[in-house]
Amino acid sequence: MKQIKPIEEKEIVSKPLATPNYQGALDRTAEHYQLMVKFVKQQMIENIDYGTIPGTKKPTLFKAGAEKLCRLFNLRPTFEIVDSIVNFEKPLFHYHYRCSLYRSGELVANADGICNSYEARYKKQQYKTFDLVNTICKMSQKRALVASVLASCGASEFFTQDLENN
Repeated sequence: MKQIKPIEEKEIVSKPLATPNYQGALDRTAEHYQLMVKFVKQQMIENIDYGTIPGTKKPTLFKAGAEKLCRLFNLRPTFEIVDSIVNFEKPLFHYHYRCSLYRSGELVANADGICNSYEARYKKQQYKTFDLVNTICKMSQKRALVASVLASCGASEFFTQDLENN
């Protein structure tokens, strides 16, 4: 019969888990907030970069304002089509885009935007639907851009995107 050797006790060495570096985080956050406040007051133009839609409380960020925030924070948007329906017989045109924002090659944020010809503003113009296909496509891209900018820049305190957010 073989004898079983007892397992030797070894010192268990535990390594500390890598923890995020929070030093200076409060200062950076405060600086970012102050920059946003100053930028909105000095650079953003009402009715061009943002506007208050009647019946809402918070200003809505427009495409021009989202583009300015991209320049401020050195963000480069890219767009990827996630899904589309192009049916000239119904007619139904549906576009789903994802906007990804990059800074120095690193992904900072992404968000999706969807638009289709059955939305009330386009549905009532069915006779023009074929003329609106490009508009519907661009609107989905714009929605994705604005959503990703709001998320990445911490701009949701200042602006909203949609009526249902008010």
